[in-house]
Amino acid sequence: MQTSSNVRQIAISMLVILLSVVAMLGLAGYSHKHEFKPTPYVAAPDPAAQAGIPEAEKQYVAALDVARVFGRSSGCAEADVKLIGDIAAESLRVGISPRILAATVAVESSCDSMAVSRRGAVGLTQIMPKIWRASFDFEHTVNLFNPAENLHAGATILSNLIKQYGLTEGIRHYQGTGTDCSDCDNNYVPKILSLAGMK
Repeated sequence: MQTSSNVRQIAISMLVILLSVVAMLGLAGYSHKHEFKPTPYVAAPDPAAQAGIPEAEKQYVAALDVARVFGRSSGCAEADVKLIGDIAAESLRVGISPRILAATVAVESSCDSMAVSRRGAVGLTQIMPKIWRASFDFEHTVNLFNPAENLHAGATILSNLIKQYGLTEGIRHYQGTGTDCSDCDNNYVPKILSLAGMK
C-alpha cells in the first residue's frame, strides 16, 4: 500500500521528467510541425524568407521565441499566454525580432505592466511620456498602463530606432530615450542581446 507521501513523490518525479523533456525539446528548437531553427535576426525577419509561411505559423514561432526569452528571465518566467501572444504579434507587426522585443520588456519592466521608474518611464516597455508625447497622444488615446497599448507604442518606437540606427545602436538609443545617452547603463545592450540569445 502506497502512502500519500509516496504518491506525491512519484508525481513530483514524473513532473521533473516531463519538465526535463520539455526543456530538452525547447533547447533543441522543437516545433510541432517541423524542426524549428531560430532565424539569426539582424533587425527584422526577412520578408522574402517568410513569404510562403502562413500567418498562424509565424505567430506560433514568434510566441515560442518570446516564451524562450521569458523562460530565461526571472521576472517574466510567470508571464501569461496573452502577454506572450501580444509581444509576438507586435514584433511581427513592426518587423523586429520577437526575441528583441521580449528581452526589452524583460529588462525594462520584468513584465510588470504597472512599473514606473524614478525617471518617469511607464509600463511594460518603460516609455517616457515626456519624450514621446509628440509621437503618441498619452493624454487621450494611449494608456501606458494598458499592456496592449504600451506594447504597441514601445514596439513602434523600438522598431523605428532599430531601422534608423541598426540593431545595437537602436537598442542603445531606446534606453537613452531616443538619443545616445551618455549616462545610461553600458551593459543595457549586452543584457538585451544576451537575453534574446543573440550574443
